[in-house]
Amino acid sequence: MQTYFQDSAIADAKAGAHLYDQRLLLLRDTEDLVGAASHYSETRSGDASGGPFEHRLAAYATASHVQGGKLSTGEYASKALLRAVVSDITSRYSPQDTVIITALVLAMNSPSRTCLERYGWSIFGNQGRYLVYANPLQAAQEALDIDPSSNIDAFHGPGT
Repeated sequence: MQTYFQDSAIADAKAGAHLYDQRLLLLRDTEDLVGAASHYSETRSGDASGGPFEHRLAAYATASHVQGGKLSTGEYASKALLRAVVSDITSRYSPQDTVIITALVLAMNSPSRTCLERYGWSIFGNQGRYLVYANPLQAAQEALDIDPSSNIDAFHGPGT
């Protein structure tokens, strides 16, 4: 997991993101690092006419010993990681913004596809060899039990 994020995920996020808007989140269970995710707002998203913002979940992974399992809190590792990502995204937009969260997944990556589908993402199209999964921010908040009002004080514009 560490090698993948160092070699690929961070660089991929930087390539498509607004300047200074790449985010790397680490998931810990007590003292153990058990997951990581990177996300960013895409450079071509959100326009002056009120079009939707596109936010890309660039990569997410849990350590093999917690995949499909629960953390010491009783929450599934994959859900905890996606909750952290969606909470962080929630804090970066106004509640009035329309935000679509996308993720690129290889068709053969059944575990990631199943995880995303469990929390409301669905196939939106293709981008090269990847399937594009998409989920409106509000639907992701509902599927992951995130109260958007708890993130209001943290709001700031993408890239700031």
